[in-house]
Amino acid sequence: MAGLLAVGAPVMAQSSVAISGTLDVGLRHVRNGALGSDNSEVSGANATSKLVIRGTEDLGSGLSAGFYLDGSLLADVGTAGATAPAGQFWDRRATVSLGHSRWGELRSGRDWVPTHLVWSGFDPFSTLGIASANTFRSFSASRALGQAFGTAPEALAANPTLRVSNAVEYFLPGGLGGTYGSVTVTAGEGGTTTNGFTSGDGFRLGWTGGGVHVAAAQFTTRNATANQRFKDQVIGGSWDFGFAKLDVNQRRWIFGADRTVNTQVGAVIPMGQGELKVTWMAANQTGATAAQSANDASLLGAGYVHALSKRTALYTHAARISNRGAAAFAVPGGPAVSGNPAAANFFGGQKSSAFEAGVRHNF
Repeated sequence: MAGLLAVGAPVMAQSSVAISGTLDVGLRHVRNGALGSDNSEVSGANATSKLVIRGTEDLGSGLSAGFYLDGSLLADVGTAGATAPAGQFWDRRATVSLGHSRWGELRSGRDWVPTHLVWSGFDPFSTLGIASANTFRSFSASRALGQAFGTAPEALAANPTLRVSNAVEYFLPGGLGGTYGSVTVTAGEGGTTTNGFTSGDGFRLGWTGGGVHVAAAQFTTRNATANQRFKDQVIGGSWDFGFAKLDVNQRRWIFGADRTVNTQVGAVIPMGQGELKVTWMAANQTGATAAQSANDASLLGAGYVHALSKRTALYTHAARISNRGAAAFAVPGGPAVSGNPAAANFFGGQKSSAFEAGVRHNF
């Protein structure tokens, strides 16, 4: 930080502040096997409903400062924070940064975990809606996640597979021939996974050029249950042929003897003013017991997004999850399910299917 400050000459600083965001509301129908179906209105199925305030200040000689505030909105009910605990308005991102055109950027605060950036970047549905690649990021159905972080609301809000708090990050500068990357370290601050502190570190490294994009990332959490390490690993690639862009993506969650491996293959096909999206994903679980290895699942999804303008679009998605063994993955928004065979709403081995349609507007 001191080195970056040293290269800046005393100049008249220029600054700018911008407000933007998205409102996305849709109607969703979900059927969870023998448990029946539910209809609901949802927010953020095609693009997260959010409010963003960001600003930059030009300090001269290639040096700049900036801030970024990004908070979820539940547009269907008019409240803030999709999954955040009480009082956490800027649940998606809250960072301050100092950057240099030649040396890169230092950033601190709350931000996206490196593995999620790679995972969502190769998902045709950007990990949103009923066909999301995050469908199998279930802390009750994925044994690796459940064993590491539990299923309490505070643990779900603090999990390091989506965003991390108390982070310090370094980002490579642009102009490196298509290569980009970052390193993230989070402070433990004496906490545990149940109160929002996740001490860990990770990286992201990728390259893009000529219609080809490849990337990999890892994030390791050190304060998981019983002081074991939880590893989150992602590798992916895409090829843009013009008439279609194909994506291949794999994410591994490893905790002790338990692991969940999610493999996703998808495509985005331009169609005039719209685009067709398709995805197939499989969750392969292994664990300490032989039965755990049989608890796998697959997802098949498709969607169409039609642009009415540069800022407004209509969309429709359909998806179906097929569970095997005692796996109990389900599309969000349906009747509550359980992976416990003794529970009245036990869902092991059943299918979850869904349909949704809505409108998205960026401002």
